[in-house]
Amino acid sequence: MTGVIAAFLEVIGFKEGEALPRSLRPLKPNSARSSSEWVFGNEPRRWNALQNVQWDISHLLPRLVSLQRCSFAQSKAA
Repeated sequence: MTGVIAAFLEVIGFKEGEALPRSLRPLKPNSARSSSEWVFGNEPRRWNALQNVQWDISHLLPRLVSLQRCSFAQSKAA
């Protein structure tokens, strides 16, 4: 899923000098790596069933960006 990660990093404005783990850390508690599946509408998909195809990217990328932005907003509010 390198296409999704590359697109995600571009959307959040990741700079090459930043630490990648720090940029991805907000996703960990809510990612399918923790819960074993993503749910898109009524369709559950195991994390390892996702592919680097347009349908999967177009459904996963907005979810990752939303999770990252929510985490950022919560950290600013705290």
